[in-house]
Amino acid sequence: MAACGVFSGSGEPTPSPDTPLADATICGVFPNQDLQNTLGFDTYWYSYSTGSTSNVETGESGYHYSCNMESDSDPFGLLNIDYGISTPLDTGYELVEFDDIPVEFPDTAQEVTFEGLEGEGWAWTDSVEIYVAWRYNDTQVLLARLNYWGPPENLDQQASNFHTTLAPALAQIPELASTTSTRVVVPSPTPEAESEATDPDD
Repeated sequence: MAACGVFSGSGEPTPSPDTPLADATICGVFPNQDLQNTLGFDTYWYSYSTGSTSNVETGESGYHYSCNMESDSDPFGLLNIDYGISTPLDTGYELVEFDDIPVEFPDTAQEVTFEGLEGEGWAWTDSVEIYVAWRYNDTQVLLARLNYWGPPENLDQQASNFHTTLAPALAQIPELASTTSTRVVVPSPTPEAESEATDPDD
């Protein structure tokens, strides 16, 4: 399944490039070389945002980071990461509380640790998805989700490669989220699409 493009505000897709992006860093924290060489993930489009956030109901405040990457080649599709104070976690199919992960996914959920990173985590697979959830000591939570469409017998190795690629980013994301407020889209929408999105009467 290949990514066909990203829809702009005009409703027209911005075509994905013919070759993987050459950006040194993807989503502010991922070395592109690591994504390609360790995980085998070629990035054709990505967007990410950071900033402060709050929960009106609880009064809790914190920071958010959201990253979405698209690949255009097997065995991967999308890589999504969400970090913030929101709970429950959105797996893309259902909402799950962090503490309920081993109950909701009893066949595949395993506790994970990452060297030098304080907190607690779970890793699991569900259908074609590879997940990692991490709760930091300040109670902020991160969920990473990777679409994998390759052979089932390679799933464990791909999950291990995903953890290796993700580990450095887990330590960097909280600082990036708390020190910057940004919104990045690469490739950026075409000027025509941006113009139509901001001035629909033209």
